[in-house]
Amino acid sequence: MNQNLYHIALVTHIIGITVAAGAALSSYIITRQFWKQYAYDKRKAQSVQETIAAFRLLPRIGLLLLILSGVSMMALTKGVFGEQIWFRIKFGLVLIIIVHGIVMGRRQVTKLKKILAREAIGEQVDVQLLKIKGSLNRFHIIQISLFITVFVLSVFKFN
Repeated sequence: MNQNLYHIALVTHIIGITVAAGAALSSYIITRQFWKQYAYDKRKAQSVQETIAAFRLLPRIGLLLLILSGVSMMALTKGVFGEQIWFRIKFGLVLIIIVHGIVMGRRQVTKLKKILAREAIGEQVDVQLLKIKGSLNRFHIIQISLFITVFVLSVFKFN
């Protein structure tokens, strides 16, 4: 095994998960700011919503780096980690993060956009906004918790 290639892949792996988890945390914080602004000034809230949209590419880039570097490390080590329980759990959690982000995250953002568009034309949407606010909050908490669990598994490597 080429140690230099392995270390490059490992650094890329750490960067990938850090970018993805950091983007999830940033999205949570900015989303909370959106709701605070929305209560007082909907124009400022729209600006915050545009900032959130700019962050949507970061988790994808981070997860792509994570996957590509993970595959590289598995190839370089001839799959030595693949048999360990901590790795299998971590791998499953990363898949859950991806699916949860695609299914729940994207769905909630789409619903929010539709509700905000309906509100802009004068419809009463207060109850729906409260539901979507709670759903987005749960989504972010779950994602951040999953990332923390992946970090813990990666550091402690429980067997």
